[in-house]
Amino acid sequence: MKDDLNDNFAPGRGAGFGRGMGRGMGRGRRWMGEYSLIDVRLVEPALLAFLQHENMHGYALLDKLETIGLSGINPSVVYRILRDFEEIGLVISDWEEEKTQGPPRRIYTLTNEGRAALARAKASLQDTANRLHTILDQIID
Repeated sequence: MKDDLNDNFAPGRGAGFGRGMGRGMGRGRRWMGEYSLIDVRLVEPALLAFLQHENMHGYALLDKLETIGLSGINPSVVYRILRDFEEIGLVISDWEEEKTQGPPRRIYTLTNEGRAALARAKASLQDTANRLHTILDQIID
């Protein structure tokens, strides 16, 4: 089944994010615990949306995912997505300048291409929401 949300992000890349469907979500590699595949697919546009408001490091993004009901997402999933985003130009990263108690953290910033991808994601998510409402309206309680 074709996923129109994924196809709408990166111009000029047929499979959408990352390095292709084999490594990405196409084979369910990012399926985590109790989450549906739809929940896992929402991580990508959510990360872009969070970065639209402020530059953040990976664990801050994980905290933000918790606020929308996606707690417990494996950090490696988020960091893989961020690396893929950086590879295709949706985000850039740099090491945090200020001293922290732990090791330096990589801070992610949304690029103009990332903002354009987010706009396409919003349109695709709205289309998906409309289809979901249509299906929900057909279900008799």
